[in-house]
Amino acid sequence: MDEPQKRPRKPKTELESRSFKDGAIYLYRRADYKKPTWFCRIKVAGVKGYVHASTKTTNEHAAYKFADDLYTASLVKSASGHDLNSRRIANVIKDYTKANKAKAEKVLSVKLRNQFLERTIGFFKNDRLGDLSTAKFSQLFDWLSDNSRGKKISPNTIKRYATDLKQFLNWCEDRGYLEEIPKFPRIKMEANRRPHFERKEWATLTRKMRDFVKVKDKGVARDRIMLVNYVLILANTGIRVGEARTLRWRDIREIPPPKGSNQPPDIALFVNGKTGAREVVARTSDVKEYLKRILELRTNELQQAIKDEKDPIVARNMKVKPSPDDYVFCNKDGSAVGSFKKSFAALLKFTKLETDQHGERRTIYSLRHSYATFRLQEGVHQFILAKNMGTSTAMLEKHYGHTSNIASAAELTKGGEFKDAKKVTAIDWLN
Repeated sequence: MDEPQKRPRKPKTELESRSFKDGAIYLYRRADYKKPTWFCRIKVAGVKGYVHASTKTTNEHAAYKFADDLYTASLVKSASGHDLNSRRIANVIKDYTKANKAKAEKVLSVKLRNQFLERTIGFFKNDRLGDLSTAKFSQLFDWLSDNSRGKKISPNTIKRYATDLKQFLNWCEDRGYLEEIPKFPRIKMEANRRPHFERKEWATLTRKMRDFVKVKDKGVARDRIMLVNYVLILANTGIRVGEARTLRWRDIREIPPPKGSNQPPDIALFVNGKTGAREVVARTSDVKEYLKRILELRTNELQQAIKDEKDPIVARNMKVKPSPDDYVFCNKDGSAVGSFKKSFAALLKFTKLETDQHGERRTIYSLRHSYATFRLQEGVHQFILAKNMGTSTAMLEKHYGHTSNIASAAELTKGGEFKDAKKVTAIDWLN
């Protein structure tokens, strides 16, 4: 260990200090800290400014070892062209999420990106933007897999994380925090089939739903009625779980049929998900019937709440029917249903359709996969279907290539096998 050189003066905030290597390494303890931890300041010749860090130890010899290692690493980084004075990644992430806070409240994809970046703070810790490299990204993805609560992260999820990270780094580059974005490691994708329902299985599911909702407990019955219509709507629109969660009554409209047609109006849903906002055309007008059932359920609940209210003044100000801003899939108090995962699992168990023919366990996303599979089998063009689902033709080809050849027809509302026998006529949704 080098002999410390005396320093003539020290700031009032410093309790004591040591200087080594002609001032290149400077150790000090701060007077405003209760615990006498050593901090260090590193100076590399030819580089503007200093590298500051906490040694996280109260032992002077251990602190010097930390500072000396940091000095050596800083010399190597400087020789390799790294910016030693770049901003700390954790601090920049906090600035980024704060800048996008308002947008995150409206756009789900931005909210998910913010949540992901905040998770990475635990990995980056004191790393700086200048420390980023292809190897660092690989280590991050490994860290995410190791900290995923025992669940294996799929290549598709890793790819989504990489996209979110690139968005963040582009923002850093635009603001001059980063000169150049390092290359990302190549992510090997899996072209696997996704568990869905075969047509016969779907017929079994929809038939047994009638018995599934027949329970004595009113609370359970209410939740199951909501679930059943949720299942029918997702399977006939292909919307994502997150998109359904934020769906409001104002987001639903009817598309008038062509003049002279006797066909009922088609239904369109305006959704906002991880790929942005889009309008989804339902594959059958029967989706209106499923929405009407939910509307009737909610109207009855609101009117019953008015009857149960003892204060007449409060009762007069209560809603008698859902408003356009209300969530479609909601709890009894009007809040959005966070997840149908448990109730859907109960439905699959009740119908004995928990796994597909390949032994893959079905999830709510199997409804979206079933929609895609059936639509392709029914001849909807890949480009039109991909646009309606908010995905790409490449993704359809990769995950649904096991379906039959696609016909060239383009109508998203052509006949299919999800339809019930009952037809409905146009209604004014909320009046």
